[in-house]
Amino acid sequence: MKIKIIRNAAELESLTPFQVDHLLWGTKSIPKTYGYIGFVPCDGFYLRMICEESDPLCVYTRDMEPVYRDSAMEAFFQFEARIGRLQAIYLNFESNSGGALLAGYGKERVYRSYFSKDVCRALRSSTEVEKDRWTWNIRIPVTVLEDIYGPLHLGEGSTFTCNFYKISETKEIEHYASYSPILSDIPSFHLTDFFETAVIER
Repeated sequence: MKIKIIRNAAELESLTPFQVDHLLWGTKSIPKTYGYIGFVPCDGFYLRMICEESDPLCVYTRDMEPVYRDSAMEAFFQFEARIGRLQAIYLNFESNSGGALLAGYGKERVYRSYFSKDVCRALRSSTEVEKDRWTWNIRIPVTVLEDIYGPLHLGEGSTFTCNFYKISETKEIEHYASYSPILSDIPSFHLTDFFETAVIER
């Protein structure tokens, strides 16, 4: 995956979109889901995901609630530590159409640490619901990443891994899909072996 260097979030939709179209664990179909991601040097990553879904399920209204039970879009990232090796810690960012955000980090699916209210404000996560689609925007600041990993020196040529998802665990509309395929019989997005390698480039 190529992550383009951009000047600001306004340039996101000039980029080539990525598709969340690998259907998983018996899923027959999902609403069309795609996104744009770019990197602003010394600032952070800007992500916009779009789901062409009318009337998305949205029950949870507060941050850190289980939005994956609603109709949700998600982004997971794993960066290199200061010693130049991929660290076990990875980050998850998940939102429903109402803007409730579940965001945290850790080394495995359980016992994760969740971001503070101050960090959540810095993420600038927001959603917009239209008649036939909903959009999620989020900023992932370099400062937040370096609080976890230490100095990352992100720029042209830097690499990390990531994956992007569409999900609902509610039985009536249950579905799972990813950007990078997950070759596992166990339903879980928390499998870093299947994250895609991304490189920052101009």
